[in-house]
Amino acid sequence: MNVYTKLLFFLLVFCSSAPLFGIASPTTEVEEIVVTASKIPMDFSRLTRSVTVIDRDDIKSAPVHSIQDLLEYVVGVDLRRRGAHGVQSDVSIRGGTFEQTLILINGVKVSDPQTGHHNLNLPLTMDDVERVEVLKGHGSRLYGPNAFGGVINIITKKAEERAFHLKSSIGEHGLAEGIISLSYPFGISNNRLSLSRMRSTGYRKDTDFGVSDIFYSSIISTAQGMLNVSIGHTDKEFGADSFYSTLYPNEWEHIKATFLRFGSSLKWRRVAFSPKLYWRRHEDDFVLDRDRPDWFRNQHETDVYGVEIQTDFASRFGLSSSGCELSNERIESDNLGAHLRSKGGIFLEQQLRRGRGTVVLGSYAYYYSDWGWKFWPGADFGFDIKDGMRLFGSIGSSFRVPTYTELYYSSPANKGNPNLKPEEAWTYEAGINFSLCEVKPFQGSLSIFRREGRELIDWVRTEEIAPWEARNIAVVSTNGMEMELRFEPAKTLGIQLGYALLDSDKETKGFDSKYLLDHLRHQFLMQIKHPLVFRLLSSWKLRYEQRPTDEGVFLLDARIFGRYGRVELFVEGTNLLDASYTEVGGVSMPGRWLTTGLEFNSQQ
Repeated sequence: MNVYTKLLFFLLVFCSSAPLFGIASPTTEVEEIVVTASKIPMDFSRLTRSVTVIDRDDIKSAPVHSIQDLLEYVVGVDLRRRGAHGVQSDVSIRGGTFEQTLILINGVKVSDPQTGHHNLNLPLTMDDVERVEVLKGHGSRLYGPNAFGGVINIITKKAEERAFHLKSSIGEHGLAEGIISLSYPFGISNNRLSLSRMRSTGYRKDTDFGVSDIFYSSIISTAQGMLNVSIGHTDKEFGADSFYSTLYPNEWEHIKATFLRFGSSLKWRRVAFSPKLYWRRHEDDFVLDRDRPDWFRNQHETDVYGVEIQTDFASRFGLSSSGCELSNERIESDNLGAHLRSKGGIFLEQQLRRGRGTVVLGSYAYYYSDWGWKFWPGADFGFDIKDGMRLFGSIGSSFRVPTYTELYYSSPANKGNPNLKPEEAWTYEAGINFSLCEVKPFQGSLSIFRREGRELIDWVRTEEIAPWEARNIAVVSTNGMEMELRFEPAKTLGIQLGYALLDSDKETKGFDSKYLLDHLRHQFLMQIKHPLVFRLLSSWKLRYEQRPTDEGVFLLDARIFGRYGRVELFVEGTNLLDASYTEVGGVSMPGRWLTTGLEFNSQQ
């Protein structure tokens, strides 16, 4: 019996024999609303798409210090890190690349036009997140370009009453973290402010980092509706050993990102009107050799600003939504040059509900100044076989434009290509969601899908010593299957199982591929939570990941925590098996890493 079999056997025995005192009886809960799967929010039980929701309880039990690392525990999501605790991470969905996933904060796009490597530089603290919704599959008919393989929507907390929260933790490799958040209603406004700082000396040479975040949000309620304002800023400095090329293992990077959003929600009779204004600035200072900072240095600054308007209304034909978007993308770079491109589009969506069936039809017509107009239609279907069991299916097209890095970047290790064409794909999916009990302690889903992509962009080379070059190299058809089961008889007791299988048929031109063909082939997740003695709770998360080019790896993370009055104590560990593995190129990931700390909440 090898070490992994022994460990799995131990976990099952340990969890099944754990004391079960302190378990409350299940209670009926209000139907959860999902806002990412369609233009008009839908009840979870009526979804016509594959969506995973990471709620506040899931976040609380996860042994993570960043939103990025939280995504590791979602079936169908491939998080590829170049360091610990969210320093630099790429995320993809269902075998796509990191450029093919759209990131949203409260429904507003924050993906970076310079490179997808910056998509997860999020101006939020971990304490700001209420939940994360992951839409798997095509999203262009909903959100326009770059929602190619899926969409990740981070939904922040709302301040409803006075509260103060403090978190402090320390760990191996000089890790220290502090978070302070304050909620304070004032008159007709609810305000929330969070600040955090995390640093580490690194788990090996040139992996030290320091991350600071601040986020403020305010919701103003009036008789006519609501106005919400949010602003956030993140500042990260980190050693980037071999992050982008193993030929230069002493890299360094400094990143700043600022996000500003104004939005409102107004209602008049059966019509809802939701305008949004947003701006995102990203600054990147990259040094290829931190011991020789003047030898090769890139400094980039991007701005994305725009307006979105959405109108929803109900009629005898069902629920309808329409709207438009206008925005600009600007970059100033000593390597990529100065560029400006404008974009905009018009969308329509119609939801039809008849008896047990739901049909959602939609389309997005989008214009890019560099590529002209593109049109993406899509349709989703759902049918309740019986209470608690729903069939669903979807078909839709998607589109992604090249980033500024893919078009114009030039370094000894990587070469861009200004002649790149946009990527396009059609995606098909069918599946079933089920809940076997009225209070939903046992839920599950099964889906199969196929994506047919063409003109896909990748960084390729003909020999190992040659630089990577961006090219439209491939026609790739990706077939997959996902299965999830969740049994949660009580809030403190539950088990989740998930499995995803991917297989790609590709037609390339004989190049070595850097990203496109290196997705997860097998992904298995098991998450168990249960009570212990002395009012302690434990959460175990076991993962198995295997790519076509490696033998696979088992990873085990855990968190043990207990609340005593207003104070919570916790200890957590990642990679408890101390596995040696990489997720991107030659960047070795940390071994076993232990952390402990406490939290104070002013509310019981």
